[in-house]
Amino acid sequence: MTTPTTPDTRSRWVTPASYAVLGALGATILAACAPSTGLDMTKPMSDGTWTAQSNADDQGSIGTITITVEGGRITATSYETTLADGTDKGADYGKSSSGEVFNEDYYKKAQAAVASYQEYSDNLTKVGDPAKVDVITGATVAHQQFVQAAIRAIAAAQGVSPDGADDINIPGLNDATKDGDLDKDLGGSDG
Repeated sequence: MTTPTTPDTRSRWVTPASYAVLGALGATILAACAPSTGLDMTKPMSDGTWTAQSNADDQGSIGTITITVEGGRITATSYETTLADGTDKGADYGKSSSGEVFNEDYYKKAQAAVASYQEYSDNLTKVGDPAKVDVITGATVAHQQFVQAAIRAIAAAQGVSPDGADDINIPGLNDATKDGDLDKDLGGSDG
């Protein structure tokens, strides 16, 4: 036999302490999802312009970041991604090789990723730490490549090894879209 739930019995379980426990659990889960950069952001960065690249994703696309450091802090960031053939991911990214939008949903996702580059760049300039640049929904691969390239650029500015960069897992296009047939038409490999 179960006890009916009433406002009186419910209040035994929903207390300020239970909210605190749930909040702590949520914070732990979010922290576990944040990429570990391996950087010590208390180390000073040398002034200058620093450029670095990510590893290629499974399509051969590479992200390139350029940061400007003035007074020991990042004052400007630019980021772009190029396809395996060297062309920039831009307005045509997500279209077929003939320039047609063959999959509207995929094209929207591809363009959301392209739009994320500026937001990721602005966020890094604002917060100064790649681990604090939040993931934008629909731009996970772009985020991972951005963080990896940022680690390398910041490590160069600090004069240290970018040890944490290769710990960043860069999911492939097929993983991100759940569509294994997009490779060939988008300039990737067949297998």
